[in-house]
Amino acid sequence: MKVIRKLKNSLSDYFINTKDTSTDFIPFFRITIGLILLFHFISILPDFNLLYGMKSVIPTDIHTIYLNKSVILFDEIIIFLNKITGSEHLSVILFKTLFIIFCLLIIAGFYSRIFAVLLLILQVAIVKSSYYYSYGVDFFSSMSLMYLIILPSDEYFSIRSIFSKREEKRNYLFVKTTFQIHLAIAYFVSGIEKLSGYNWRNGESIWKAIHLPNFSNDFNLNFDFLGNYSSLVVIIGWSTIVIELLYPLFITIKKTRKIWLFLTISLHLGIALTLNLYFFSAIMITWNITNFYFIKTHK
Repeated sequence: MKVIRKLKNSLSDYFINTKDTSTDFIPFFRITIGLILLFHFISILPDFNLLYGMKSVIPTDIHTIYLNKSVILFDEIIIFLNKITGSEHLSVILFKTLFIIFCLLIIAGFYSRIFAVLLLILQVAIVKSSYYYSYGVDFFSSMSLMYLIILPSDEYFSIRSIFSKREEKRNYLFVKTTFQIHLAIAYFVSGIEKLSGYNWRNGESIWKAIHLPNFSNDFNLNFDFLGNYSSLVVIIGWSTIVIELLYPLFITIKKTRKIWLFLTISLHLGIALTLNLYFFSAIMITWNITNFYFIKTHK
């Protein structure tokens, strides 16, 4: 009973009744997410025409065959821009330019919430138009933009805060609490999914991930030695399950919060180094630091 009561008080103190006075997480989240989206977009520019549009390797019609038609697609935006530019080629260039400009304006904090809305439209358009290329970072990018829209993201350490008088202090606690619960649920569900199958429990998923056909990591790490230490692969698999499954519990307890934050960030650094998933790891680390590092309360 004491353990349950202590956990209840911890959850109540952190997720519900905490009087968090720190606003540092807001500009950190805005700037970091803006940079991640910017560099992620720049990284795909050399192959942009091969990935998106009717002339891409996989045409948009195939990507969107089962998609809800209410979603604005990349081709539809290009058709709209054609009315301005008069050329499909110029419209694609304008799309790319607008995407980069919106990222820069978000980073600078110049009406970031408005430009986050516009960037979300562009970002969702290319994600939905390339369904078979999309993965975790794309969906977390969309959700990040949603939080930038909901949070007073341009009221702290921003160009807008310099040139405009700050409005009455907003209560962002509910949004941050929702953000924290969202992250906790995401890890818990991921942990449940891994636990329900046998691939993570016996280490098979780890072994397959680091030995994908035609896969080579940027650091030329050789994992063949793990074939002689199968128990180590199993330990890595179970460690991932435990970190994710128990995340909602230990991230809320003040004494274990920093430890679990360190373990979670280490997990994503490992993913980045071994699987080259730099942007996905960066965005997940950003979410963790935003929600559970910048905590400053008063009694």
